[in-house]
Amino acid sequence: MKKNFITLLFLVSAFFLISCSSGSSSSGESTAEKKEEIEDFVEKEFTYPLPTAFEVSQMLGNANTSYSENIVNDPTKVDQYVATWQKAVNLGVYGADLSYAATFDKTQETIDYLDVSKKLIDDLNITSAFNSSMAQRIENNMDNIDSLIFIVTESFYDTYNYLNQNGEEKTSILVVAGSVVEGLHITCELVKMSENRGELMAVLANQKSQVTKLLELMDNFQDDENVKRMLPSLRFISLTYDQLGEGVEMTSGQFDDISNNVKIIRDEIVG
Repeated sequence: MKKNFITLLFLVSAFFLISCSSGSSSSGESTAEKKEEIEDFVEKEFTYPLPTAFEVSQMLGNANTSYSENIVNDPTKVDQYVATWQKAVNLGVYGADLSYAATFDKTQETIDYLDVSKKLIDDLNITSAFNSSMAQRIENNMDNIDSLIFIVTESFYDTYNYLNQNGEEKTSILVVAGSVVEGLHITCELVKMSENRGELMAVLANQKSQVTKLLELMDNFQDDENVKRMLPSLRFISLTYDQLGEGVEMTSGQFDDISNNVKIIRDEIVG
């Protein structure tokens, strides 16, 4: 189960971080070379190959999207999250927002999300991640998206390794849930803002596997009151995804169903 937790969050992180790496990398490597390098890394770290996250992220990067501060969670709200479940799920939210900001070279915003992520990690007593050395490595590589992919992924790996080794599987799954929901939220909002709705709706359709895996993990803790906060809407989203056949375009009605239920869950999470 630990590998599933780690892999799912990696999908979310890599989904946003790599989407514009071809325009931000200072390494001189081609997109194809970098994609192959990251895939090799994933195969070494995880027990099963990464699904189509790279293809999805390339589609997002090619859809003329942009950064919007209006669709992310305000870092100044971090002090509002008092309960453990709020801290955990919003750590996931802020992790996705961090990746989104870094993708579009928003240096100050990325630093802000690093700061609030570290605060929540400290509050949750996750002592093995986001140490001062890792924070310095991140700041030193703010202009190199490819390096950030690896550094942030390493911090997420340490976080999940710590949580699961210390019997905090439910906390771990809440962080994953926050990341997946925020990823869906950002994609839905970009669909609404974009002239390329069809292309971005295809990106949203490709997030079906993340929702499916998340539900599989959450079903193991379906009696937990904090997990149950999100399950009904996530299951409805999954039912909508089940209506999509192979190669079938998402309809406006299906998009509305997913978007509306994502909003319900996210409002519950971020307050």
